[in-house]
Amino acid sequence: MQNEPEVQELGEFLFEFNKESDRGAALNAAAVLDDWLLSILKEFLAENKSASDLLSGFNAPLGTFSARAAAAHAMGLIQDNEFNEITIIRKIRNEFGHNWRSVSFTTKKIADLTNKLPWLGPTESEKNSDPRARFNFAIAILLADLMWRPRLARKEKIKPREWPNRSRAKA
Repeated sequence: MQNEPEVQELGEFLFEFNKESDRGAALNAAAVLDDWLLSILKEFLAENKSASDLLSGFNAPLGTFSARAAAAHAMGLIQDNEFNEITIIRKIRNEFGHNWRSVSFTTKKIADLTNKLPWLGPTESEKNSDPRARFNFAIAILLADLMWRPRLARKEKIKPREWPNRSRAKA
């Protein structure tokens, strides 16, 4: 299992992620989640130009983190709890990304958002944890849950098909 590319990518991400400042952690977590959502959607959608145009390029309807999360959720590719966690992480990312002042996971608004994430670390550690620890555990577990999803979505890939149309029937 260690040779699996998903496991290697998760390990590389977590190694870098744990060295980041609070701002860097929030921005990088959102970026990697956005990448995984893109992979999940690419593996699920039909292979055609329309699908590609939906996902990337200028003004792509599914070109943002928020739109990709909503689309993946609407298509049943991510669960309700995953969508809710991604939404909170996106809001945390926005607080860091749109604020030039010194902010951290202890800043009230960010701490309040972070405390909405489920505690996914060891039970005995929750009492003494801080918002950054809650965020770190939530990211690690969410990514571990999502890292195989592109492979699973590929098994359900939408296939282009031809629909029976009387008006186009050959005589």
